[in-house]
Amino acid sequence: MKRVRAMHWLISVVFMISLTSCSTPLSNAHDDAGNRLSLNRIAELREEYPLSTGVPPTINMREVSFREMMDFGEAVIIAEVMSELPNFSVDLTAVPGTPEGDSAEKDRAAGIAPYKPEFIAYKVKVHQVVTGEDVNEDTFLFYNADFAGMEPELKPGMRIVTVVKKGTAGEQVGGYSFTRYGTYYIVDGDYVLSAYEGESEELREFTEQTNGIQVDSFIQKIKELAHS
Repeated sequence: MKRVRAMHWLISVVFMISLTSCSTPLSNAHDDAGNRLSLNRIAELREEYPLSTGVPPTINMREVSFREMMDFGEAVIIAEVMSELPNFSVDLTAVPGTPEGDSAEKDRAAGIAPYKPEFIAYKVKVHQVVTGEDVNEDTFLFYNADFAGMEPELKPGMRIVTVVKKGTAGEQVGGYSFTRYGTYYIVDGDYVLSAYEGESEELREFTEQTNGIQVDSFIQKIKELAHS
């Protein structure tokens, strides 16, 4: 009888070990009872959603926090990328007597063509305005082509949470600019993954708090920032 009980106990242990082994891939994907992506899963996702890094050698710029982007932008939206759009260019208006106007006048005097920036654009469908002004359901997002390869390269079907700023000139009108500093990808259904991590303590701290958390938790964080 003791031998039978011992055999039953051994079979139970083996069965439990088998269940644990089978569940390992799922437990490796999430931490904190499924509330956050694991570091291993984040590393895997970076193959499809790489970090946006780098700065054009001719441009001097500083890092901008997500909070600063919110203060600068009109809204934070959740959007789905529908398609890539053709690049477009914009003629910049240089008002005489301003630094920009003086610079443009010097360029003309030297026979240099005025700077005419080109923009990379994506058609998107807005699923939710998290905070800020209303945004049309069907619109487009863009960024300066000088930053190609350094800003998020979006693909149809991707979903993002991003801070947007209204376009103000030429073909920008009706669309919104966005940048890596205010963008998170939505991955694995309902988790967020930062497009940029940053080097400053402030940016790294925010990324550590938000990278890999669930979308609902990130939305709550954004609303808290908007009202703080």
